[in-house]
Amino acid sequence: MKYISYFLVFIFVVFSVLQFNDPDPWLWVPAYLFSAYTAYCSGRNYYNPMLLLMLCPVYFFWAWHLFPDSVSFWLRQEQKAGSLDMALPFIEEARESLGLFFCFVVNLIYLVIGLNKSRLPGYNTSIFKRTEND
Repeated sequence: MKYISYFLVFIFVVFSVLQFNDPDPWLWVPAYLFSAYTAYCSGRNYYNPMLLLMLCPVYFFWAWHLFPDSVSFWLRQEQKAGSLDMALPFIEEARESLGLFFCFVVNLIYLVIGLNKSRLPGYNTSIFKRTEND
């Protein structure tokens, strides 16, 4: 799981770097970097259920909001364009919705894992390790 998480960190960082040429990078770069952060934390065996409980609904409803009304029309327009150019605004929104849905699925998996691990006896749910002397 550790290597998968670090691979996802790499993927999300690449996604965020690719968003710098977008008209609204201030919106998309943090969206992907939050997922990179949660993937990094997962690789370090730290799960923050509160952060994940906030991120999952945001990603889901944001992706749902951007998802096209007609998938068949979107796919026909993609075939007609024949390239990866963002010829029409709804094509870009449809692709962005898929990226957000990917973020949602990854963070939902981390949420389930984190909630299961938090039930284990002795699992430290804080970001800082506590010692016996504290």
